[in-house]
Amino acid sequence: MSLNPTPTPIIDVHAHLIPPRLVQILQKSGQKYGVHVGGSEAAPTVRLEGSSWTKPIPLPLTRIDERIQTMDASGVDMQVLSSWIDFSGYTMPLQDGIALSELQNETIAEVAASNPGRYLPAGTVPLQDGEVAARMLEHLVKDYGMKAVQVATYFGGERFLDHDSLDPFYATAQDLGVLVLFHPYEENHPPGLEDYFLHNCIGYPLASAIALARMMFSGTFTRFPDLLCRFPHAGGYLPYQLSRIRRAHAVRPEAKGRGFEGDPVDVLKRLYFDTVTQNPATVKFLADIVGYDRLMMGSDYPFDMMEYDPVATVRQAVPAEYQERVLGGTVASMLCRTAGCGCNSPRLFPQTGSAAQVA
Repeated sequence: MSLNPTPTPIIDVHAHLIPPRLVQILQKSGQKYGVHVGGSEAAPTVRLEGSSWTKPIPLPLTRIDERIQTMDASGVDMQVLSSWIDFSGYTMPLQDGIALSELQNETIAEVAASNPGRYLPAGTVPLQDGEVAARMLEHLVKDYGMKAVQVATYFGGERFLDHDSLDPFYATAQDLGVLVLFHPYEENHPPGLEDYFLHNCIGYPLASAIALARMMFSGTFTRFPDLLCRFPHAGGYLPYQLSRIRRAHAVRPEAKGRGFEGDPVDVLKRLYFDTVTQNPATVKFLADIVGYDRLMMGSDYPFDMMEYDPVATVRQAVPAEYQERVLGGTVASMLCRTAGCGCNSPRLFPQTGSAAQVA
C-alpha cells in the first residue's frame, strides 16, 4: 500500500486487465464467445468474429500479483480495472458481442471482489446495439455494483460515437451516474501510420480527438449534459488545437450542421481527462483550459507506453491544494469510494456466476 497521507485513496483511473480466468476460458472454448485463439502460449493472439487478429496479448495484462507490486512501488492505492481495448468487439455479431462482454464483466468483477481495497471494476458493453448496451449497463450497476464502463472509438468505420443509435446507452449512463471511460482503438489505421508505432503514438490521440469533436459538433454532449465522460491521454490532440476547433465552429457551416451552437471550450469544461501525458507541462496546459477539478490521475498500466510514475506527474503539474482531488478525490466520489455517497449498489460484487441474459 502507498504511503498516502490523506484519507482519500490515490486512484489510477486508466489501467487495463485481462483476467487470467478469461484467458483460460477463451483458450478452452473461445468459439462459444466468437473468439478464435492462436499464436503460442508465450505470445497468444486472438481474433474476434468480424475482426482481424490482434497483436500478441501483453502477458503483464494477466498478472495480478505483479500488478499489486507495481501499484505499491508507484504509490497507487487503487486501480480502476478496464478490459483490454482490443476486446471491445463492436464489429462482432451482436450475440457474440453480448457473450464476450458478459464474460469480461464477470471475470473482472471477480478480480475486483478478490481485493476490493485495491481494485474497482469497469464494465464493457456491446455497442453494436445501443438498447442492448443500455440494458447491460443497468445490469452492471445493479448486480455488480460497477460505476464505470469503458467505451472504444472503433466501430469498423461504419459508425462513430456520435451515432444516434447510441443515445439509449448515453441516456442510461447519465441516469445511473456511470463514468464513461472513452478509449481510442482503430484497426484500419489511416495511411502513413503503419510504421514506427505511429498507429499508437499518433493514431490513438487522433482517434480520441475525432471522437470528442464528433460528439461535440453532433450535439451529443448537449443532449446529455450530465453524462460523466473521461477522455484519455489528456484529451488526445483536441485541447491543444482548441482555437482551431472554435474557429471552425465560428466560420464553417459544416460545424453547425447538426445544430451545435455552444462554445467548444464550455463543452471541454464539462468533461474529465486523465493525466497520461508523460509531461507535467501538458497537464498544466490542459488545466488552464478546463480546470484542475476536471483532471484524474491515470497510468495506462501495464503497457510500455504507460505513465511510469503517475503520482509524480500529478505532484509536479498540480498545485498542492488540488492534488488530493486529482490523485483520487474526484473519481472516488463518482465510484462510491467516499462516505455518504448515497449509492445503493453492492460494493462486493456478490454475483460471480454467469451473467444474466440481457437480450
